[in-house]
Amino acid sequence: MAAETRTRRGPSPYRTLPALCVPLALTMLQSTVLSTALPDIQRSLEGSIQDIQWVISGYSLAFAALMLTGGACGDRFGRKRTFLAGLGVFLAGSVFSALAGSVWTLVAGQGVLGVGAALLMPNTLSIIRHVFTDSGERGTAIGIWAAVSGAAVAFGPVVGGPLVENFGWASIFWMYVPIAALGFAMALRSVPESANAERRLDLAGLILSVAAMSAIVYATIEGSKRGWSDHLVVGTYIAGGVLLAAFLITERYVRDPMLELSFFRDRVFTGSVLAGFVLYFGLFAITFFLMLWLQTVLGWSAVGAGLAILPGMLLAMVSAPLAGWMAARVGGAVPLSLGILFAAMTMYGASLYGVGASYKDYWWVVLMVGLGIGLTLTPISTLVMMRVPAARSGMASGASNATRQLGSVFGVAVLGTLLTTRMTESVRDRLTDAHVPAPMRDQIVRAVQAGGAKSTGHGGTSTQISDMVHYAFVDGLHMAERVGAVLLLVTAVIVYFLVRGRDREDVETEGTGMTRVSDSSVAAHGGPIAH
Repeated sequence: MAAETRTRRGPSPYRTLPALCVPLALTMLQSTVLSTALPDIQRSLEGSIQDIQWVISGYSLAFAALMLTGGACGDRFGRKRTFLAGLGVFLAGSVFSALAGSVWTLVAGQGVLGVGAALLMPNTLSIIRHVFTDSGERGTAIGIWAAVSGAAVAFGPVVGGPLVENFGWASIFWMYVPIAALGFAMALRSVPESANAERRLDLAGLILSVAAMSAIVYATIEGSKRGWSDHLVVGTYIAGGVLLAAFLITERYVRDPMLELSFFRDRVFTGSVLAGFVLYFGLFAITFFLMLWLQTVLGWSAVGAGLAILPGMLLAMVSAPLAGWMAARVGGAVPLSLGILFAAMTMYGASLYGVGASYKDYWWVVLMVGLGIGLTLTPISTLVMMRVPAARSGMASGASNATRQLGSVFGVAVLGTLLTTRMTESVRDRLTDAHVPAPMRDQIVRAVQAGGAKSTGHGGTSTQISDMVHYAFVDGLHMAERVGAVLLLVTAVIVYFLVRGRDREDVETEGTGMTRVSDSSVAAHGGPIAH
């Protein structure tokens, strides 16, 4: 393993940590805050439900495709330099998005935001690994890092609701501008530079990874719109698979790979990455659907929808330290598997309620969302960092976060397809049973396919048709939620057996082998997160 060849000592690590957490919060906030603005964006920019999925997925596509690149560039060219570059790009993307006048201009702005996030996020954790030289302090710092991530994800809808209702959807992006500027100024003064200048940049791996990830994500998003048998979708998937195979072959033989494939021989690392993928698959999809359900079907305002899930978000903040405490004593497998189990319960529980639901019916589902977030984000981050050496922390962070973003993209696309397909079938059946003439029935179905659960006006029957569309939307939503619940339940079992037993060992990686450093370093460190 190449040594860290350049490190500039900076100020106290405890001055560095806030400078990292402020921009980190922005990247995680962006993952959920936009969900509260989707109905407003759809109305004001006149987009279809598939277009709105692209608004969400445009960020995830760029974020996932470039995450490995962000970590590799930080390791090679300087973690502070790459971090600041990413923050600058994120700032520019915020302004671009706020000024967007069409759905596809906004999608492009989301892509710019994703590029910035991919450059800065992996390097936050890598910088922490280098400035906190004491293992106990480092564990506490990683705990704070994970808590900020979880809190930002959790409070996205709470923050977004009032902003959208009072100032419109563009206010979300204007909010980012002063926060990003503040984070840039703090990081410029408080973050030291570090790099591994002896490592060569894996240019072939970089190009192949970006191309493969972009193709796979693009095909997944388009598959939900065009259909999974569409020639473009199938061809793009094939191209993505070929590029991915070429990337893996390249990483196996190149001298300084941007991704050490030997990491995945460790079942704890693999289990943690799998958990992140499936968790984001389920939780981000349920957040997307939950906001549409609350605002479109139940008629809640953006503020009300955000406040409705506030108890769950507060519970996420409480359960995150609990997850660290549990990991230190019984290992990370327990809180990690429990968190995924609670996420499965969330998706199944949400499928029990429809058009006539009230808050007193589904409040417990909101709490399950919080438990799912709090119990999983902390051990996922900690276990991944425990299983790799510090010099590869950017690489490992990039790999872990890339798979999470892939999970969010696949979740919205795949479960969104199930929702749309079932909704279309249901509304057609309801219209047939109501003896709606075939020409009008086909027109309404086409409108539903283009605009989702929006009301469709047709003279005096507009209220009846709107009710039919809402019931059909709920039918599709329930199917998607139950499929997601089964997937999460199965994953909870798999992850438990992958992670248990060695999830309290701190290891170092040398070449292709794993060497145990400490059997009980987690328990010895304490703090909100074991490391």
